[in-house]
This record gives sequence, structure tokens and C-alpha cells, in this order.
Amino acid sequence: MMKRILFFGAYLLFCLAGLLLVFEFIYRHQLLDFYQPELRFNNRPADLKPSSRKTLLVMGDSFSVCPPHETWVDSLRSWLPAYRVINAAVSGTGIYEARYTAPRRFRKFKPQVFIYQVYVGNDLQDIRRPLNWRTMSLPRYVYGFMCSYLGLRSLTFANYRLGQLLSHPGANGQQNADPPFSPATYPESVTIYTRAEPDNLEDTVLARGERARDVATLSDGIKKLAGYAVPECRKYVVVIPDAGQVNDFYLNHLQQLGARVRDPQGLHRDDYPLVTRLQQELAAADLKVLNPLPLFRAQERQGQRLYYQNETHLQPVGQALLGQFLRERLQADGIAP
Repeated sequence: MMKRILFFGAYLLFCLAGLLLVFEFIYRHQLLDFYQPELRFNNRPADLKPSSRKTLLVMGDSFSVCPPHETWVDSLRSWLPAYRVINAAVSGTGIYEARYTAPRRFRKFKPQVFIYQVYVGNDLQDIRRPLNWRTMSLPRYVYGFMCSYLGLRSLTFANYRLGQLLSHPGANGQQNADPPFSPATYPESVTIYTRAEPDNLEDTVLARGERARDVATLSDGIKKLAGYAVPECRKYVVVIPDAGQVNDFYLNHLQQLGARVRDPQGLHRDDYPLVTRLQQELAAADLKVLNPLPLFRAQERQGQRLYYQNETHLQPVGQALLGQFLRERLQADGIAP
């Protein structure tokens, strides 16, 4: 009897592993357009149809889609009527997901301008998730290990869709008010990963340790994205800083969550190593890396809060400022009027 049970258990695990590998293959090659709902939600139906207008394609994460229809992408859309601005960003994704979806998006929209949005706070975590069995639950630890070290990226999609099903309306967007900071109500995922890897933010900004290798992975991934564009396409990378880089007000919040800071001056540098490395490594691929951190720091010194106090995203005023920053860069290159 025991042999039958063990055989059945092994057979079941084998079947589940096979199904997971098939799902991984379908996801990686995007045999189905897994993010079609997001594409439809973030764009007008007319813009998704063939057009005689020039096309500006945006890829990135939640900083380009939240709050809905109030992002820097929407600002560009209103400022560039001669372009159809296609927002192909997806919340909770990183460079791997962008690489999987890029062939279909570039083939369909054939952009003359491409902008890839990077967020300092967690884009390298999307490449290698913090793992610490002392501070994390077993399911989250196993999930992170399977995603980052076994390379099962389809699990991130499954987790993303599951999160959407379980969240209440508005859970993934911002509130109209900006409640005071509280560790008890800060996003749980940020708290968990901060405690698991307290040096993550500083290592990311300074491109040091294992995060230096992750920067190389990010750079290589962006080059692959750019490779899908036609030669005459103008290509940009905008690196959105973590709030903790902007000033000590936000950095103190992260320290209360468990972040460790050994080099505060390095963390607040305008020309920080993550950006300078990307600029150096992507220049040969004709990718221009844009850094809005100096502008953000100047605006915050005038008393304007750009980020929410109790979560990681930009407030509408921060989104508008980022849109203005990008418009000026595009104007300088003769793209925007």
C-alpha cells in the first residue's frame, strides 16, 4: 500500500512539473498574449489599430500605469498629438517580462520612439529576489527561489494574476489622500523584501556586490529590447529613483522598515553608479539614459512631496513633473514640439 502511495505521489509531482514546464514555455515565448488586458486598459482602442501617425512605445512597470490615466505617459500623450503613444507597461514586471513581450509589441506597433522605464526600488529585485529564510515565510521563500534561481518566470505572472483576483478594487492604485507613514500599513512586499535584504537599496544605487551583476543583466536585457527596434528608432531609458534617494524624509521611512544605510552621501548622489553604468553600457546601442533625480531633489527642496509617504509610487504631481522632464528631453532631440 505504501509503495502505491509513494508511486502515485511521485507520478503526480512529475505531471505537475511537466505542466509547469509547458506553461513556462508558452509564457516565455508569449504564444498567448498574456498581457493583452493591460494593453487594452492603458490605451485607446483607436490607438491600437494601424495608424499613419508616428508611434512612441513605452514599456515599464507600475510607475507608468498607476494611478490609471494620470501618469507621465498620459502627459506625453496629451503633449504629442502627432504621435500615437502606446503604453505597454505592466505593473509588477521587470526586464524579463519586457523581453518576452517585446517581440510582439515591436512587431505590431513599429515605433519611431521607444522609452523603457526603470525603477531603482525593485527592478533588480525582479532579476534576483531577496531570500532570507530567517525573515520570510516558507511559501514566499520557495516562490522567490523558484523564480530567481530555477528561472520559472511564469510563476511571477501567476502570482500577479492571483494578486489581482484577491485584491479589493483600488488596491493597486494610489489613494487621493497621502496618509502619514506607518510601517503597519506600508506595502507588505516592500517590508518583507527590505527585511530580507537590508542592504538592497544601497547596493542597487551603488551597483555593488551581487547587485552589480544584476545591473549587468538589466543592461543586457535592455539591449535586447532595443534590438527589436528599427535602426532609425530613437531609444531612451528613464530611470526613476527610489524615494530614499531623494531626501532623508523618505530614507528615514525605509530605515524604519529595516533598510540599512552605510553610505548616505553615496545614496543621495545625483550621478549615482547605477545610472552611470547604464549610460556607459547602453551608449553603444544608441540608448540614451535619462536621470530625473536632480530635478526631483530640487523640487522636494522647495517643499513639494513627489512620492506617497505610505507606499512607493509617485503622486500625480510627481508623475506630471516626470512627464515635463521627458517632454523637455524629447524637445531637445527634435521629437516633441
